Amino acid sequence: MTFKVGMLITIQHDIETAFEFYKNLGLTPKFHIKDRWAEFALDNIKLILCPTDNELPERHTGIVLEVQDLNKLYHELSAKQISFVTEPKEAPHGIMASIKDPGNNIIDLYQPTHEKIADIVKKAQGCCGSKDNCKPN
Repeated sequence: MTFKVGMLITIQHDIETAFEFYKNLGLTPKFHIKDRWAEFALDNIKLILCPTDNELPERHTGIVLEVQDLNKLYHELSAKQISFVTEPKEAPHGIMASIKDPGNNIIDLYQPTHEKIADIVKKAQGCCGSKDNCKPN
């Protein structure tokens, strides 16, 4: 049996505010029932906004949205009043930043740096001779 990711669900206290947030982020709405449910397209995956009456604490979702130019997106989203939890910063594998949606879900934005990733893979293979010979210590 094989699995694929079909949907990602974020819990929202205010669906309408969250709906506008994700539209401003640039996602494409697929389905929307006012104050009850909303879906956005992320390639073949649906991002769902699911309502709750409970107040929601801030939480890191583990959802990472890959983008081509994070610094450009940072400036575009900042102009739309989308707040960043962290500004874009260099990481060993690319550039990372985080935003928080109206339901306090923290979403990471990621721009891979292919040269850095290739260098990390090359170094990892070099420590073992080749990836086929790598064994945990």
